[in-house]
Amino acid sequence: MVSADQTGMRLPILVLQLLVASASVFNVIRFRLDNLLVERGAEFDRLALAGLAGAALSTAAVLVLCWRVTALSLPRAGLALVLIGLTALSGVAPGMIESRIRAGEHATREVEHQQREDAFARELAQWTAEIDRRTAMAQPLEPAQAWSFVDCIASAGYRDQGANPPSAQALELMRRALAAGLIDVNAAVQGRRPADRAPRPLFLQFYAERVAPVRNVLARQDWEIMRLLAAGGADLALPDAAPLVADLAKTVVPGPSRFVSLK
Repeated sequence: MVSADQTGMRLPILVLQLLVASASVFNVIRFRLDNLLVERGAEFDRLALAGLAGAALSTAAVLVLCWRVTALSLPRAGLALVLIGLTALSGVAPGMIESRIRAGEHATREVEHQQREDAFARELAQWTAEIDRRTAMAQPLEPAQAWSFVDCIASAGYRDQGANPPSAQALELMRRALAAGLIDVNAAVQGRRPADRAPRPLFLQFYAERVAPVRNVLARQDWEIMRLLAAGGADLALPDAAPLVADLAKTVVPGPSRFVSLK
């Protein structure tokens, strides 16, 4: 025999399901809109569609479960509540999945960043040992070696965190190398760009690659290197050095973060 309580359970469950389904649909739509301009749009579309499909299927199941029976027994009521829970989960699952994906990507980036930092630390330590050895032997760097060394010092520019950051350590190492006469700043080196068809003096090649194209948004590290090279015996009387001489006379204006501009 059907009890009044069993018959009266249908309406509250239906109302609860519809409320939860509405909230789930709202959450899925908000999730997609919040990520509307983010890359991987197709992935977000799939997550949103999966969430909507889950909410729709579980809602349909509850409607069928409640609509096709005269009375809702306790087992059926329990199943309906489970389906309502699945509906609610469908609304938050896309965001949860995306959060897990982003957390994994962030962890991967952190590992890769640490690997790059460790690799640079090893490279800087190797150059430090090499500069110490050559200073003791009064043995200058070959032009290609000097060019690689300057490139290493430049790559330390964005490593500027801490009381004694790698960027400052690299510049100090370069000062030591120049003071010991290990770098001939006028030695011809070959640039790395397709436009660099002929060798230039090292200081002019550095200027052409790292300073001239970006003098309005110039890395502070690159400008410090440029000043050290210019003061390290550069032949500033060369015709090609005229733009550099003009830039050296300009005022250095601090910019955002680790950048400066020449005015």
